[in-house]
Amino acid sequence: MEKKREADVVIIGGGVTGVTIARELSRYKLETILTEKAGELSAGQTRASMNMYTGVNLIQSLMVKSALLPPGTTMKDLYGTNTLKTRWTTKGFDEWGPVLKQLDVRHQYTSVLMIAKDEDQIERLNSICNLGREIGGIYANFREMSREEILDMEPYVDKNVIKGLFADGVILDIFPMDLVYALADNAVQNGVKIMLNAEVTGISHNGRYQIVRTTKGSIETKFIINAAGGWCDKVADMGGARDWGLQYRKNNLIILDKSKGYLVKGSMIKIPGPPGFVYVLQRQPEGNIFLNFGLYGVTDRPDDLSTSQEELHRSLAWAKEIIPSISEKDVINSFGAVRVFNTRNVPDHIVEFASDNPRFLNVVIRLPGLSGALPMSKHVVGMLADAGVELVTKSDFNPYRKEIPRFHDLPDDEQGELIKKDPKYGHVICRCETVTEGEIVEAIKRGAVTVNGVRSRTRASMGTCQGNFCGPKIAALLARELGRPLESISTKGEGSEYGFFEKKAAYA
Repeated sequence: MEKKREADVVIIGGGVTGVTIARELSRYKLETILTEKAGELSAGQTRASMNMYTGVNLIQSLMVKSALLPPGTTMKDLYGTNTLKTRWTTKGFDEWGPVLKQLDVRHQYTSVLMIAKDEDQIERLNSICNLGREIGGIYANFREMSREEILDMEPYVDKNVIKGLFADGVILDIFPMDLVYALADNAVQNGVKIMLNAEVTGISHNGRYQIVRTTKGSIETKFIINAAGGWCDKVADMGGARDWGLQYRKNNLIILDKSKGYLVKGSMIKIPGPPGFVYVLQRQPEGNIFLNFGLYGVTDRPDDLSTSQEELHRSLAWAKEIIPSISEKDVINSFGAVRVFNTRNVPDHIVEFASDNPRFLNVVIRLPGLSGALPMSKHVVGMLADAGVELVTKSDFNPYRKEIPRFHDLPDDEQGELIKKDPKYGHVICRCETVTEGEIVEAIKRGAVTVNGVRSRTRASMGTCQGNFCGPKIAALLARELGRPLESISTKGEGSEYGFFEKKAAYA
């Protein structure tokens, strides 16, 4: 017999939008359930995000995405001071700092350097400068740089650079999945329930309640929040009427080995050519360089993570136009990154109740979504209150959460103390990233049920070998800790079971 679940609010979607709302709702005396169709959180757009940003970096990002807008759109139209996207991005960038400290999420404020190598690029660079100065505030917080100044700051950049634009403190550099799992951990600590591998298959009504049917059972709830990202349209059709659709844009992300981290000090951007093209190199806090290059090309699938050899070679060729010493040998991984935009109001988010269902709230977020997630979640909770949700603050709400110890980063004496407390921290599972059995076991205790879930929480298998050595051991640890047969353990959820490693991965 199917177990009956009840909730005041059901959130559909486990990316940064859904978990930030869940954490905000966990402040109140509500039964909140978050459902995610994949085997782990952060399986969609959030997985392909890079950081939070504002100022001139936001302006150049909008210039890239102007390819999606009607002809004749000006740079000022593109910025749109009154849009939810702009207001939340600016406000959120300022608000995240204290929250990241509460959640023990590693972060740092870094710089961006935009470079121009010909007269057309200089003209576009000047357009960014002019709009930044017109808007003012942090958008005018930059300085123009000469060729000599650029080469002094970034010695590995192409020597044909002519002019640059430098802005410090406009990037809040985080690993997006660190943020998602920190928010989820804290939400669960405060009473939220998370259901994985729980794809929503239908929504119906039963008097005052809505029934959310999932592959893991049904939930009776008063209110539904649709935060399903690339699948928002499908979920919306189950819950009410809509007058918008989705369009999907895709480009390539390439990850370089951390041994090449010295090539870039921060984030470096070649001023975009035609609208729709992006040329970004960014050094991550862990040392890897992310290459975000190429056209925001059209795809018809929100889960289209495919890449082609031709696309990768083209992206690497563009990267070499900025840092000539980048080599194909430095690449350790690559994947397609799909970005989702609504068709009704492309420059902005859609956050509204379905016209024929006042208890079904669509939250359709376009890029950039990370920066604005905090004010977005407060806005959404306010909308629920206006719609009749009774918000009674919990006296025991705990806003704090500690990250899993990162053995590799600890000084020797702290490593020794950790091993004394738990010998599992003395057993290295992932050699590339020096991730220990203790870290993996703690990740499983916090909810990891797949190999990719462990990877996202600990960086195990994110190094040079990309899991070829440690992957089977991680699968075996999951089987041991979860008390499940090895053949049932999956890479990323149902349909990607790890059973073929059964004999190789025997682990006592």
